Amino acid sequence: MDRAFAVGKGIDMNFKDLDPTSKIKKILRKRAIKNVEEHIAYQQKKVSDYPIEELRKLILSEEKKILRGAGWKGAIIVVGAMFGITNF
Repeated sequence: MDRAFAVGKGIDMNFKDLDPTSKIKKILRKRAIKNVEEHIAYQQKKVSDYPIEELRKLILSEEKKILRGAGWKGAIIVVGAMFGITNF
């Protein structure tokens, strides 16, 4: 089991608690869902008009578009900003 010791606190923590990737994935998914909803509204349709599998495909493709647009440098800056690191 991966463990880390918090300095000065005497509390051991799991590395999984320190992993920011799940938070980033949640933020990315929320933004993709919002974009897909906007596209559907622009087409003057409802989300309920689409089957679940098609919505999943739309969200997945929107996530890929967001990642391509942001690029790795943008993603690193966002992660740094989440943790208060501003010198890049």
